Amino acid sequence: MKFLNTFEDHVAGILGAARAPFSFKKLAKQAAHEMEDQTLVVNGVNTAPALYTILIANDDDPLMAPYYPQLSREVSEFVKAQAEKKRYAFVGEPLVRFMIDPSLKGGKFSVFAENVDAPTLGRLYEEERAYQNGMSAPMPRQQQTPRPIQPAPAPQQNPIQPAPVSRPVAQVPSPAAVANDPFAPNPPDPAAPIPVPQTVTREAIAGMGGAAATGGAIGAAASIAANMANARANQAPAQPLAQLIDVVTRETLEVNAAHCIIGRERAAADVVLRDPNVSRRHAELTFTGSDWSIEDLNSTNGTFVNNRRITRCPLRNGDLLTFGLSNFEFRS
Repeated sequence: MKFLNTFEDHVAGILGAARAPFSFKKLAKQAAHEMEDQTLVVNGVNTAPALYTILIANDDDPLMAPYYPQLSREVSEFVKAQAEKKRYAFVGEPLVRFMIDPSLKGGKFSVFAENVDAPTLGRLYEEERAYQNGMSAPMPRQQQTPRPIQPAPAPQQNPIQPAPVSRPVAQVPSPAAVANDPFAPNPPDPAAPIPVPQTVTREAIAGMGGAAATGGAIGAAASIAANMANARANQAPAQPLAQLIDVVTRETLEVNAAHCIIGRERAAADVVLRDPNVSRRHAELTFTGSDWSIEDLNSTNGTFVNNRRITRCPLRNGDLLTFGLSNFEFRS
């Protein structure tokens, strides 16, 4: 409890008059719980996870962004104190990083801990340091990042400069644009009379033959309508442009846009990989309408195609893609 109270006091001193969007006391408890769950015995030593990722909501990021470096240090000190009390070891200085999860509502957060080796931890420290140095508070963090969670089709970006997270908004064509479109449907004439259904006599129905003559006209119409509804219901859903198939688990990840960011940050990536060796914006898949290509976005651990490290290269059906420690078969 002493560690918890000290941590809470330090966080209050960091935030000052700013009101925290959630309870850091609960956050610390969740971090301690995650540490317990993920602690492993390595060479006979209880080794606690050294990587802690805190997911927060988009709405809370503008307030929190200026304090990320200080808050990260405080959470790290709390985790180390808890580990020391339990006599746990680390492979290196614990790394705590904040990321945006667009699926979270304001005031909500999530913490998860992961075990990484010392070299990977060092590379992640370098990546986080570069990211923090590139931040310009109070600019919202998701505007400095590319996943994110991204996640929308966007023109190819400079891999060093992240793009804002945004979604295209459907545009309603203006009347002038419609008037100039030779393929636009003709607008209804307000002066035209409203058509009235024609009444059909029983004698006329009898002369029609078929279902109408046997009194089944309504039933036939209902049957046709039902068949059409069933046909619409049974239409196959839109197929993805491509797929990434995990070579180990056979899990299939769909690529639904011509520009697809692959990475770890949910707010910046279209395809999110939970692999600590994967960068926030790791690589981008691009489809021209006939051909696919992949480009590494200056990732920490690189992008590999058929076990060869690439900067940018074309893709073929069946190619093996490697991001961090994750391997996928590319299907187009």
